Amino acid sequence: MGVTISADSACDLFPDLYKQYSIEIVPLYITVDGKTYRDVFEIGPDELFANYEKTHSLPKTSAPAPLDFFELFKRETDAGNDVVHIAMNSKFSSSYQNAKIAAKEFQNVYVVDTFTLSSAQGILVLKAADMRDAGKSAKEIYDQIEIDKTKICTNVLLDTLDYAYRGGRATMLQMFGANLLKLRPCLLLDTHGVLTVRRKFRGNFPQVCKEYIRYILDMPNADGERAFVSTTGMDQVLFDSLVQMVRDSGKFREVLTSRAGCSMTVHTGPNTLVLFYKEK
Repeated sequence: MGVTISADSACDLFPDLYKQYSIEIVPLYITVDGKTYRDVFEIGPDELFANYEKTHSLPKTSAPAPLDFFELFKRETDAGNDVVHIAMNSKFSSSYQNAKIAAKEFQNVYVVDTFTLSSAQGILVLKAADMRDAGKSAKEIYDQIEIDKTKICTNVLLDTLDYAYRGGRATMLQMFGANLLKLRPCLLLDTHGVLTVRRKFRGNFPQVCKEYIRYILDMPNADGERAFVSTTGMDQVLFDSLVQMVRDSGKFREVLTSRAGCSMTVHTGPNTLVLFYKEK
């Protein structure tokens, strides 16, 4: 008997990390111009940006159905495996609830509501995979991830409030005010899954990105283990320089990078930047 680690596609462990760590992925669904696609496997953020530029209409996202989770859980449990499924923030999607519905049919499937998403969720998924590879049981993994999810730090730097406005997360006044003053908000996603404005940066985008990285690196109590530098898509030279800043700081044992998928991109837009990590 083994342990299977699974997650929905909001974990942003793409294109290769989910394969490298043997993670089973249940994709969300993205509807664009009336046609529905499987997140990551059939559509990516570049297609969303191109469609938005043409239509100024945001795509619709929807959670995997309970049947999608049931099929995965049944296949793995029939093969003799326990399952630990690590879900995105239940306040943003019904993905967690649908996984719980499916898990009720099994005695050995554990479902975690991470109260986060993107590579913050990914950090927890990779920790679960590390524990699996170290021979820990599904219950031990589940119990540890329930603790670790309360220590994840997620501060999201936005370049624009346009996507947040069209998605109902910002008012028109906030959007125009930020654009006029060249303000770029840093949003805190706390460990209860609630999003608030933590700080507002002002200046040109490359300058603000560097100031943001310094601001996050100066925060105390990082566990020094694994961090992710993630973007929804930005100038590659700038992104590489920001990643190097994090690596040169020596603050983390491992610094990974990721391109955020559709579930985050839809709500934040291009040029979003996040340094994800866990506290002690």
